[in-house]
Amino acid sequence: MRILITCIGGFYSYDLVRAIRLRKKCFILGIDTNPDTNAFFVNQFISVPDPNKNELNFINTLIKICKKFRIKIILPGSDKETLLISKYLAKFKKFKILTPVSDFNIVKIINDKFKLFKFLSNSGIDVGKFQKINSLKELKKYLSRFEYPSKKVIIKPTSSSGSRGVLILDKNIKKFRYLLKDQSRFCGIGSINAIEKELVLKKYKIRNYMIMPYHENETYDVDCLAKKGELKLCIPRLRIYKNPLSPINEGCQITNRKIINNYCSKILKKLKIDSICDFDIVIRADKKPQILDVGCRLSGSSTASLPIGINVPYNLIKILTKKKLDKINIDKDRLVFPKSRYELVR
Repeated sequence: MRILITCIGGFYSYDLVRAIRLRKKCFILGIDTNPDTNAFFVNQFISVPDPNKNELNFINTLIKICKKFRIKIILPGSDKETLLISKYLAKFKKFKILTPVSDFNIVKIINDKFKLFKFLSNSGIDVGKFQKINSLKELKKYLSRFEYPSKKVIIKPTSSSGSRGVLILDKNIKKFRYLLKDQSRFCGIGSINAIEKELVLKKYKIRNYMIMPYHENETYDVDCLAKKGELKLCIPRLRIYKNPLSPINEGCQITNRKIINNYCSKILKKLKIDSICDFDIVIRADKKPQILDVGCRLSGSSTASLPIGINVPYNLIKILTKKKLDKINIDKDRLVFPKSRYELVR
């Protein structure tokens, strides 16, 4: 089998390649827009044009590489590349190249949190309270609707990843505090006054944002595989963390939650997902599940279940190649903590 992985310079690419090779001997080619990417763990590395500058040039280069190296499967490593591949999916199908992307119109909705929440809400899915905002003035206007200052609220860009631009409003935090070491991501917490001061200081504008209640309850990463909207595999992982907005949590508890499985199944049917979907889900105070975010590619933590024998990336390849999925039975909760890589503790 010959596989191409995009955005190979991503932090979790090594784990993805390792997961695939644990089950399948294959040739893996990695591509990235950065020519200095350290991709020692793949068979071949190629630097490609930036899709943000010329998307068609990127797609044509990708197809040319696939033809030259007889690539059969493409695994997108970023939201942007997933969107572009879905847009030009017919080009890849022409050369019988398999890739785990859903319909372009669905991927567009998923990549915009407000459109996603609106679509699901109109489809009868409980997504909680939300409101789109486009300025600091609008943020202040809607805060009372979300019971601020008596309750915390969270605002986030409608299109972003890695907690970029995510802000938590907490009346008790008088001085703005960054929640990630990388301050360029502008992710932090503070009262409305503290956040306003930081926005002015950094000359940061609130544009295409969404405001929601901030839930401090059990939060799950959920890896799902589906075929034409039908749930085939669901792996809920309860986050164990010190910083809920950090892209690297302290670990996870792999569990079997029927309420989450049923909730994800409903969403997958409405979106008609065909292959992979990654959910961030919180269990609210009323004990009901609610999505926080959705991704339609392999997540950075999709290999977290490897220590207990659950290989999500390899089962994704099975879905693509129409092979029978592994029989998976989560009979008890299992704790996994990341050390150098995800490693089973107990």
